[in-house]
Amino acid sequence: MQIKSQTTRSILLYLLFVVIAALFWCFITLNKSIQQDLTFNVEYTGIPSDVTMIDKLPTTVTVTVKDRGSSFVKYYLASDMKIVIPFETYADNGLGVFKMTSIQLKNILKKSIGRDASIVSIYPESLNLKFTTLPGKKVPIRYDLDIEPDLKYVINGTTVTSHDSVVIFSDRRTLSSIDEVFTYHVQEKGLTDTLHRKVKIAPINGVKIVPAIVNITVPIEQVIMKRKMVPVSVRNLPPGINVVVLPSTVEVSFLVPKSLYKDDERDNDITVVVDYNTLDIKSRNNKASIAIGESPAVYKNVEVSMDSVEYIIEKR
Repeated sequence: MQIKSQTTRSILLYLLFVVIAALFWCFITLNKSIQQDLTFNVEYTGIPSDVTMIDKLPTTVTVTVKDRGSSFVKYYLASDMKIVIPFETYADNGLGVFKMTSIQLKNILKKSIGRDASIVSIYPESLNLKFTTLPGKKVPIRYDLDIEPDLKYVINGTTVTSHDSVVIFSDRRTLSSIDEVFTYHVQEKGLTDTLHRKVKIAPINGVKIVPAIVNITVPIEQVIMKRKMVPVSVRNLPPGINVVVLPSTVEVSFLVPKSLYKDDERDNDITVVVDYNTLDIKSRNNKASIAIGESPAVYKNVEVSMDSVEYIIEKR
């Protein structure tokens, strides 16, 4: 028991020295001049309702402060380190500029950090921000898209966009010179699924664009092979002439989006034609070349099963 008691006393004595050393270190540190970065939240008051900021007002200011260590305890314990800036005091409505020099920022910050502290640096050093009281101007968006599906897929439908226009804010001269805005270039290759993307509007110097980000949806769908019989028609017939083609229908194959495979309403969407002007009437060969006339853009690799048909010319 005596050995155990002696060990306990040794531990307690060691802890006492540690506490004394820590207190001594704190005493020296808190009375020593040190340099630290402090971040202050910024609150702007008195901003008129018709003001639109072109440049973003900073919400924080970082200050490098030199002071006694004990003073920094007060800063760290503060629940809300904040400075308040009256907007109209530093706003020039004629020029549309909110301007604060580094000296003006320092004077406001000194009220929050105390007289004995010295400010080494501020970020941002000063403020020179553009604003406007003019109403916004609505302009269309030009989407810069380069979308290419995989070989067995197609774009089936129109590209859906969240916005077709934006509202821009600036000075009168700048507003009059802008008639449209553009998105950043979007390039996607080999897509196998519908594309959903947030796209940024390309910024314009001295202009605020609302919204600055828009959404696009490009419907991508897999295609499958389909075949059907299509009647052959003759074009450019002169008056009093009729041309009979044999066979009158031919098989056409094509790749179609899965959702349209059973769509019977599209029976007449593909045409196969003979052009009368290409017939060699003087020749004994009564073969007429056939070709695909019209077909929906969503169909791919449209091919006819034969390249020619026989024909007979009849006079009416």
